[in-house]
Amino acid sequence: MKILLFTDGSAYSEMAISNLEALRLPSQTQVTAMTVVPEQTFLGGITFGTLKGGSSIKKTEQEQRSVELLQGAIKGLSTSRLKVDRLVQWGNPAETILKVAEERDTSLIVLGAKGVADSPPFLLGGITQKVMKYARASVLLARNKPATIRRVLFATDGSKYSEAMAQFLMRLPLPRRCQIIVVTSLQSHIEALVSMPTLDLETNQRLIAQLKAAEEEQARQLIAKSKEQLETKGYKTVSLVIRGGAAESILKAAEECDPDIIALGSKGLTGIEQFLLGSVAERVARYARCSVLIGRLPTTEIRR
Repeated sequence: MKILLFTDGSAYSEMAISNLEALRLPSQTQVTAMTVVPEQTFLGGITFGTLKGGSSIKKTEQEQRSVELLQGAIKGLSTSRLKVDRLVQWGNPAETILKVAEERDTSLIVLGAKGVADSPPFLLGGITQKVMKYARASVLLARNKPATIRRVLFATDGSKYSEAMAQFLMRLPLPRRCQIIVVTSLQSHIEALVSMPTLDLETNQRLIAQLKAAEEEQARQLIAKSKEQLETKGYKTVSLVIRGGAAESILKAAEECDPDIIALGSKGLTGIEQFLLGSVAERVARYARCSVLIGRLPTTEIRR
């Protein structure tokens, strides 16, 4: 697995490093620790550096500080068992992260939920939002500093994106004692009843009863499949079914279960294909109090 770790020296970047370390990565893992010196490019490729005298000296100084930042960042990683490359880039941070991730065929991008330039009231940083939306790789947004990963909340709806997330979880080197909580949400039948095209209450109630039974059976089958996949890999699993809106159900389950990471697909059953990120994934990433792992489809699946 190839991992891209972005750091800007912020407290959230330290959380990203802690999350990466908590995964207990195997020795063959390739990690690129990267920082980006922000540089605005204007019409014609003009930058402030090209206009200011002595810019090469200043650039050298900034690069040296960036190298020192990366050196400090990777001290938390067990570099003796990992292949860690350092990379300093100039330009737009979000665009550069996406470009490097694409060039290096990255499987996972790890970064803090916010950065040094983001206002405290913002729930997600600007760079994070762009990377989360446009990355082709899976993205781990860090909001905590776990010593180890005790619990992962895996939200599934049976879509191909959820299945991709399940497969990705099984590839991740989670600690063997990690518990995976498989959660799925069922729609509100009251809302469905109100939206039915007929005003025949008796007919609607009968249809709703049939829908409820069929949906609950699907939920049992879906959870059983996910649990079997994960338990085959040796993980302990429990299941949880919540009725209500998908994003709200996931966030509610997270409040109850206190996971270190929420894992979900980038889109769900109702995700419109041309949308780069589903509304559920975006809401969970924005409002969750813990780290969030957003899984993408493998590149071969995307190109079909």
